[in-house]
Amino acid sequence: MKKICLLIVTCFLYSLAMAQKNGQVKGIAFDTLSKQALVSATVTLLQKKDSSLVAFTMTNSQGQFEITGLPNGEYRLLITHVNYHNSSKFFTIDDARKQVNLGNIIMNDVTRVLSEVVVTAEAPPVTLLDDTIQYNAGSFKTIPNATVEQLLKKMPGIKVEKDGTVKAQGQEVKKVLVDGKEFFGNDPKIATRNLPADAVDKVQVYDKMSDQAQLTGFDDGNSEKTINLKLKKDKKKGMFGKVNAGGGTNDRYEGRFNVNSFKGARQFSVIGMGNNTNSEGFSFMDMLNFNGGLNSMQQSGGGLEINIKNDGNNSQNDNSNGIRSIWGGGFNYNNLIGNKTNFTSNYFYNRYNPNTESHIHRQYFLPDSSYYYNQNAFTKNLNNTHKLNLGADIQLDSFHSIKISPSIGYQQTGNATLSDYNMQSLTQQLGTSGTSNNETNSHGYNFRNDLLFRKKFRRGGRTLSLSLQNNWNASDGDGSLISTNTYRNPLGTVIRTDSINQRNSNSSDLNSYTGRLVYTEPIFKRSLLEFSLAKSNSKSTATKTTYDYNKISGQFDQLNDRLTNDYENTYGYNSAGIRWRMQQRKFNASAGVNWQQAELEGRIAMTGKDSLISKTFYNLLPNARLQYNFTKYRTLRLNYTTSTNQPTVSQLQPVPDNSDPLNIKAGNADLKQELTHTVQLNFFSVNPFKNKNLFAFLNLRRTDNKIVDYGTIDSVGVKTTRPVNVDGAYDITSSFNLGLPLRILKGTVNFGINESYTKNKTFINRAENMINTLNIGPDVRFEINATEKLDVSLTAGINYYKTQYSLQQSLNTEYLNQQYSTELNWQLPKRFFFNTEFTYSINSQRASGYNAKVPLWNAFISKQCLRFNRGEIKLSAFDLLKQNVGISRNASQNYIEDKRVKNLQRFFLLSFTYSLTKNALSAPGQEGGIQIIKR
Repeated sequence: MKKICLLIVTCFLYSLAMAQKNGQVKGIAFDTLSKQALVSATVTLLQKKDSSLVAFTMTNSQGQFEITGLPNGEYRLLITHVNYHNSSKFFTIDDARKQVNLGNIIMNDVTRVLSEVVVTAEAPPVTLLDDTIQYNAGSFKTIPNATVEQLLKKMPGIKVEKDGTVKAQGQEVKKVLVDGKEFFGNDPKIATRNLPADAVDKVQVYDKMSDQAQLTGFDDGNSEKTINLKLKKDKKKGMFGKVNAGGGTNDRYEGRFNVNSFKGARQFSVIGMGNNTNSEGFSFMDMLNFNGGLNSMQQSGGGLEINIKNDGNNSQNDNSNGIRSIWGGGFNYNNLIGNKTNFTSNYFYNRYNPNTESHIHRQYFLPDSSYYYNQNAFTKNLNNTHKLNLGADIQLDSFHSIKISPSIGYQQTGNATLSDYNMQSLTQQLGTSGTSNNETNSHGYNFRNDLLFRKKFRRGGRTLSLSLQNNWNASDGDGSLISTNTYRNPLGTVIRTDSINQRNSNSSDLNSYTGRLVYTEPIFKRSLLEFSLAKSNSKSTATKTTYDYNKISGQFDQLNDRLTNDYENTYGYNSAGIRWRMQQRKFNASAGVNWQQAELEGRIAMTGKDSLISKTFYNLLPNARLQYNFTKYRTLRLNYTTSTNQPTVSQLQPVPDNSDPLNIKAGNADLKQELTHTVQLNFFSVNPFKNKNLFAFLNLRRTDNKIVDYGTIDSVGVKTTRPVNVDGAYDITSSFNLGLPLRILKGTVNFGINESYTKNKTFINRAENMINTLNIGPDVRFEINATEKLDVSLTAGINYYKTQYSLQQSLNTEYLNQQYSTELNWQLPKRFFFNTEFTYSINSQRASGYNAKVPLWNAFISKQCLRFNRGEIKLSAFDLLKQNVGISRNASQNYIEDKRVKNLQRFFLLSFTYSLTKNALSAPGQEGGIQIIKR
């Protein structure tokens, strides 16, 4: 009865809210000079009393507009267009007049035609300028001390994920520019998480075409979704930025700073941070991409494809697991040298020090049996990275340009893992057990240079470009392994006990180059032919020397022949291709084929023997692309690509790796290259002015000669794996997302679902094992701007996983991950601000002890202080319920794994932020709108 009463009350309140917000205004923008309706004018609705933004839209092809869901009140309607003077109307919505028809609204032509117009009059919140959507930052209120990331969350058509990834019109933003220039390289999060929102005047969103497409004027399908932040004029004079420091319980600390000085074309920024609170601050893309080199050099084909090696794993891991400290900093300097050279540079230093305590429970299965494996591990890691990137784009004249991009880096890593492990039968009979202490240290250098020469001819579409890339990596390292293992038979009787005490040294280097020549020739008005030649070569060496401990001499002087070798690998390819491109107003397409000859040579030198590997591969790699633009904001794309992927050095090297004594890995010198066919289908439809969007994606991929593991497990549980080639591997991924406005609640709702299906093949003790994995994950997210001072978000998501094995079908597994979260931002009186976030994760259908329900609650309260609101004092409380723990599950080739990781738990932090500019902590002003810019 109580539930029925509650439902009736809820329905009544909802109906009451609907009744209070059912006002409507409509009209027609009309050009008196041409006697025609005005198309694509921006219509902005403001509160009369304070000019705060209520809603906005655009006129349709008949010049009509309509805004619904309005509560009673007094309003001002503003209509803007780049070629017309602004026009405004005042009206009132009340109980007596719910629907207002303003009729024809006169717009006066300013009689000017420019490719880009600077509007000095009142600007609307959003403007469409040909292929660019421009948001006026002042129209979107943010809390004081907000970053650009928080500003972007307020803008229609832009979504910021929890990890900071930005999506615009459903596509991930690959670059964030500042006044048209790169900011700390290619990592968008550095700009969005460090620049203050109040420094931004305009936010421009567009598709940045590739260098080749910009040269020819023909879209090649390799554009990147890009955001350009145009700064306010006063931010280009002097200095702005913030400094923050804080300390808390359990010896927790956190600090960061960013200082920016912009003047004209000169941009100089310095950022830094350090903490032991697991805060990322800015991402470590440069650090993670440092190694570079061999894998990318050995991938080629009819299109770009990133191949991620896996064994059919289906895992859910959280990078925030463990306890880590981070230090980092760097500078960014850009300038225009003369009138023809655009110079860019940035330097980064990262010190990443994660410590992890983990507990693992696995169930292995064989063709006719299964057993359990348990492991406790304590790991300490250290990663130091330096990286310097330089760039110069030189416009020699109107027909010739050169782009040079060198980079150099240094990386130092260290890892120490102490673990104990044991095996058990299904009846809990103890099997093989042991302990292991494994340490590795390494350091390496990297140098890379990219050179691009571009030439335009007088005939449009006729171009010539030459790109050269060289890469050099060198690294040295050493390691030690101390382990003791006790082997038991199935009855639990000890068979033998052995120990390992080894030290090893290793070194590797890679030297590679790639050159590509492209010539385009127009053959009709809207089509061209592209001819390309490419040559690539990479040479890598790897040396490993292992010594056992000599009890007699007390030294590590006994050479272990089986774990010592010298490996040399050379890979190169020659390719020639032709591609036809056609571009119409609504339709563009391309089709082509690449011929490729690839050669792989390897030499393996071991004590007492030497072996050579030499292979040649020939491939015809077709590619095709089709795109149809129904409208400016509704597009269908279809892509087909083929690519090859060569075996890596570690996969070819036959010397076994015994760093995990119970899981020994070896290479296979007879591996063949993989050949992958990929079909992608994309559809998106967006209305950035009404906050409506629909995105659908389908990806089909089949791989021939897929490299998978061939595993054997002996009677005492030692597993040995080596890679082999198989056919019949494919995967399907798809996603669907629908976003709709909630005008009554002043917010949006997004419905999404992701699906993936993978079919793979492995071998266990010579038996073929087919692995089918399925993942389905629906989610819903509400973003509610209840008032100008209160924002609420609600999210719910479920992930369903199912894995089937052809060998042990009784061990087929299915399980659920559920996550529910909410976040609230509230601006209180007297310059106080409150923020809280709560996440509830449910992990079910796991092994005993891993079916965790994890409630995670954080809360923050802050207050502005000092003159001009330059200061902010903030009290933060993390994991108030002291329940934070990392839970994950992996469904792999021949085991199911549950993992629990110790995480950072409850602590409190008191911090202070100081702004370097006056009024820097104030919310952006009310400057209005969205503009569309022609490029």
